[in-house]
Amino acid sequence: MTLLASFTHPVADAQRAFRRILKAMSEPGVMVSLPLQQGWGDLSPAATAVLLTLVDQESALWLDGHIDNDVVRSNLRFHTSVPIVDERDAPFALTHAAANPDPALFASGDNMSPEKSTTLIVEVPSLSGGLTLRLSGPGLREPRAVAPQLPEAILHYLRERPHPFPQGVDLIFTCGEAMMALPRTTDVEVC
Repeated sequence: MTLLASFTHPVADAQRAFRRILKAMSEPGVMVSLPLQQGWGDLSPAATAVLLTLVDQESALWLDGHIDNDVVRSNLRFHTSVPIVDERDAPFALTHAAANPDPALFASGDNMSPEKSTTLIVEVPSLSGGLTLRLSGPGLREPRAVAPQLPEAILHYLRERPHPFPQGVDLIFTCGEAMMALPRTTDVEVC
């Protein structure tokens, strides 16, 4: 078992990370940095900070094969006690852009319980330099343009949105020490 560091100041850093994640979720397309210098294994510091902040023994996490390894599992077990499951209907899922994950395969909730959907955390090569997305909707006074480097399956999902609101998957993109979020409430036009 290889245990790696968590937050330097667990309580204060987790609170800081939670506020920044909340800012990113409430202001779609805003890039925030998270307070962690090193990720676990191949995970970025941002993805590691998101996991340290959001998952615990009462939630479940699905891991993509591109990310799943002994280092990630042992650190998740030690630092968060999150159950790792094989079903894609878990509240949280972690994947890599290289896997070309399809958000439509994850839980989208239903009209009576939209909160039973998955928050999909995707490690991307960069949060800039990709196809331009024009964002509008709650949390945005005016449309915002962003260009994270997203895999084709996610771009297809954003174009088609197979689940009617309030159903859907919330997306968190991580790269290095930064993250960006696209909640299901955001209208996305792929330019």
